[in-house]
Amino acid sequence: MKQFRRVRDITSLTLHAIDGQMGSVQELYFDDQHWTIRYLIVKTGGWLSGRNVLIPPIAVSGIDDADASMRINLRKDQIEQAPPIEKAKPISRRYEEAYYEYFRWAPYWQPDLAVLGSPVPYPEPTTMSVDEPVLFESPEKSHLCSSAEVTGYGIHAQDGEIGHIEDLVVDDEDWIVGYAEVDTRNWLPGKKVLVQTGRIKQIDWYTRSVTMSLTRHAIQSAPAYDPSMLITPDYEIQLFKHYGKAAA
Repeated sequence: MKQFRRVRDITSLTLHAIDGQMGSVQELYFDDQHWTIRYLIVKTGGWLSGRNVLIPPIAVSGIDDADASMRINLRKDQIEQAPPIEKAKPISRRYEEAYYEYFRWAPYWQPDLAVLGSPVPYPEPTTMSVDEPVLFESPEKSHLCSSAEVTGYGIHAQDGEIGHIEDLVVDDEDWIVGYAEVDTRNWLPGKKVLVQTGRIKQIDWYTRSVTMSLTRHAIQSAPAYDPSMLITPDYEIQLFKHYGKAAA
């Protein structure tokens, strides 16, 4: 059953490959045009000396809340032989092409291919390698953004500043970033609210800010959000009604 999860809750899960524990999620990379999670950035355990690797959501076979774990439908050796990444550098489309070719998956930017979303359980590694320097410019920009980077960005409403991004809330079935958790604490008294990502007009990486198509009052007066509670359909209806009236 689909569930909304905060990024910080996802990063608290223990990751297990088919053949054992493999590490933990550090952050998520999302597409800033479609608000879709493209990769989990995973810090591996001792068998890879703590190397950072990419895991696409299509490789996630399930989340078990009983033991706070996430299952990955890959073996450790498959992950070990995948093209390496340097976390401090942006992910180029060239690297992504090599990555998807290695796993023999259809890349997400080619949705017409039938194998999209259906990873082969035991793909045999190809001879593809990414030993050459990563290109930072590509004819087709990937639009990948880090959840860790955007957390803490200030909010610019239509009529001024209000609060900051506290976290992102992700649908763990379709891996869509449905909401931004906003802390309005620079307006006293402050509270936490959810804002639909469709209300975000722009992310400015230079000023570390997010511009929204809402007034400060619309954000401040939204139904309060309690991170310890599940996001129910009734609560979502309240949000849609509230922001629908604010835009009317």
